[in-house]
Amino acid sequence: MKYITVLDQPLEERSSGAKAFHLSKMKRKGFPIPDGFVISSHCFKDFYLSPNELPSAVRLEVEQELQRIGASHYMVRSSAIGEDSEENSFAGQLDSFLCTSDLEDIVSHIYKCWTSYEKDNVLVYQKNTGKVLQGMAVVVQELIDPDHAGVIFTRSHLKEGHMLVEYVQGHGEQLVSGAVNPFSFHYSIAEKTTEPIAEIDLAQGLLVAAQIEQFYGAPTDIEWALKGGKFYVVQARPITTPLKSKEVYWSNTNVNENYPEAISPLLYSVARDSYYHYFKNLSKLFQVGDDDLRRLEPAYCNIIGVFACKMYYNMSSIHQILSASPFADILIKSFDNFVGYAEGSKKEKRSSSLKEKVHFIREFVMLNRSLAANVLSFERITNAFNQRAKQAVVYEDFKSCFHEFIEIRMHSWYRASVADFFAMAYHGLLGKFCGKYYEEDADGVHNKLIQAIPNLISSQPIVHMHRIIQQIRRDKTVYEPFRALSALEFWNWLQSSTHKEVLAEIETYLENWGFRCSGELMLTSKNYIEAPDSFVALLQQYERLPEQDPEQLIQEKAAERVRIQKEFVRKIYKKHWWFLPKALFHIGLLKFLIRQASAGISSRERVRLKQALVYFRFKQTLQKIESVFIKNALIENAGDILYMRYQEIAENLSASDMLHQNLKVQIAQRKAQFDLESRLIYPDDFYTKSGDYTLPSQILSKTDVVQGLEGRMKGMTACGGKVKGRAKVLASVLEAGKLEKGDIMITRQTDPGWVVVFPLISGLIVERGGMLSHGAIVSREFGIPAIVGVVSATSLIKDGDLLLLDADRGEISICNETIEDLS
Repeated sequence: MKYITVLDQPLEERSSGAKAFHLSKMKRKGFPIPDGFVISSHCFKDFYLSPNELPSAVRLEVEQELQRIGASHYMVRSSAIGEDSEENSFAGQLDSFLCTSDLEDIVSHIYKCWTSYEKDNVLVYQKNTGKVLQGMAVVVQELIDPDHAGVIFTRSHLKEGHMLVEYVQGHGEQLVSGAVNPFSFHYSIAEKTTEPIAEIDLAQGLLVAAQIEQFYGAPTDIEWALKGGKFYVVQARPITTPLKSKEVYWSNTNVNENYPEAISPLLYSVARDSYYHYFKNLSKLFQVGDDDLRRLEPAYCNIIGVFACKMYYNMSSIHQILSASPFADILIKSFDNFVGYAEGSKKEKRSSSLKEKVHFIREFVMLNRSLAANVLSFERITNAFNQRAKQAVVYEDFKSCFHEFIEIRMHSWYRASVADFFAMAYHGLLGKFCGKYYEEDADGVHNKLIQAIPNLISSQPIVHMHRIIQQIRRDKTVYEPFRALSALEFWNWLQSSTHKEVLAEIETYLENWGFRCSGELMLTSKNYIEAPDSFVALLQQYERLPEQDPEQLIQEKAAERVRIQKEFVRKIYKKHWWFLPKALFHIGLLKFLIRQASAGISSRERVRLKQALVYFRFKQTLQKIESVFIKNALIENAGDILYMRYQEIAENLSASDMLHQNLKVQIAQRKAQFDLESRLIYPDDFYTKSGDYTLPSQILSKTDVVQGLEGRMKGMTACGGKVKGRAKVLASVLEAGKLEKGDIMITRQTDPGWVVVFPLISGLIVERGGMLSHGAIVSREFGIPAIVGVVSATSLIKDGDLLLLDADRGEISICNETIEDLS
């Protein structure tokens, strides 16, 4: 029987072991494997337990192979049958030895390898794993006396899209034994860069590693040695078991302002694709390279997800996309403040060159110059759509409006995304600048500098409502029925009365603002245009509140903004009095940042108003299309169209749907599943394993209540100031009747429907939302101290609790004193 085979020849894994089998396989493919030979497991079986020594014929063959190779030193290594298998590696359990070229030394160490087959640790390992070795082959190879040695994992378990390299100086046995701590770095497969910069030139080895992975068609662990700049593979093992799934972080912060309830399949299909285009188009605007765009495609495709039919941001994908920027740290922090995410950065480490930074700044400046033009263009596009949708009469008109909405939402929306970006960016930069001068008080000062922004569109509805109330109060013949009748009764009375001025004023409000309400993007909530009596009810509720002129309040807060800015300027002079040019530069920078942050926020609020209008007209368009679908027996009931994806609607509009006969069955199944899924409850922030469908009982949460010293609750300052008052916890704006003048309002989230209560409250605490959420912006308009992102606020604070709200520091304390004691 032939006991010895050189590595250049084909081997059978069942007699040579996986280690030798793969070495032979790679060597025959041309990979840099040190020369050597294999003593098969048959030799082990025939002679290990035999009292006789290794037969002379076998010894002679070993001697001939050693002379052929001609090395001064060798590695004698176990290659047990079952070692390095798909199920178990037996890593470090079996022995390897460094030997001289002396025949007796080699033979003695072959026996030592055989002896390790029955070592206590090997037997224990087999007992614990249930995997039993089936024999022992031995590999004898030329020893490479390396400058460096280590291992390459062609797919890192720590960082997606990267190889992980660990290495030591000298022999790799130090790494295996744990005798020294290895050096390590990650290698980006797409960018072909190392992080951090490696101290050794391993370019050839990384190329070989990629080729070996391609050869096996699976991630591979590769042991290597580097001698005189030449790379050698001393062992490789393809990993066929799945890599450890990465963590994917989810958050509903900010998203829940637009989508507070379970969203329909139609709305999700629109949102999923629109967020894809939103982030990808924004990346293109900032000249992200084609290679990065292709690399980030999985992230663009997974910006959002749904749990319990509610929308969540995929923060891992968003941070990965922002990591492509040379100013990733600033952008990620700004985005997190923008949406109110407090769970920390999930960004990829990436080094950026000076050229990339200069290029980004140039594009930033050029795009900033076009902000106003982009916003005006977006308003023209949406206004034109609004007119066409209002005037649509026949089915062809509604078809056209449907496709126009999809085009706007998927492609023209990049003009709106510019407003979002600069609101976020300049808000963040202004905050960073304030931090240089005010430290702990920076948040309070920062937000006072952008309160009462001139002509901010968000405050105009409440101003208009106040004007309507004043008009009604002046006319007793209107005021008395307004107070006495129900909302619906008054609306019907007003339409048939002679009081056309009041009616015209209300109709003007409805035309300009009536589509702005809670759940305005949900496609299911009725707005004030569709139910004018609900607006009358809101007026009646507002009229019963204590008198407060919102315009006067805004003017007072504008004066405070000017005062704070002057104090800031004095602080800059005081700090840099000794070097006037620096003081003047910082003063100019402060004014520039305030101006740009205010312009960004104002622009963002303008496009958000148009967003609500566009979604309202889209809802009306869908209702007309749905009636035709029902008439044509494509669907059965009103509301069924919401259970179709927008692509399916488009296909049925052109009669090109592949399986339209099954549409009714599919809708019925989706309805049933939606009903079940929407009853589940998920936390606001959590993480899952990539690719896993996760039930609430399986989710992995890292969110804890954020508390400071002495049990103070903490959050992010949305508007600075300090206030003392009584807490009122509201589940929805419909509970606004609970509020009394001076109360501190606590709620889970706000949206445009909450604007009516802001002139009444003295403070605001919100569980969810960021620095540029609707509640944060409106609170700054009226100068109301506000803190957002306060975890579990609605459960930790009860109605009637006495609170100290220090919005300058983002802290809330529950007190036992009376209001008088606190003053």
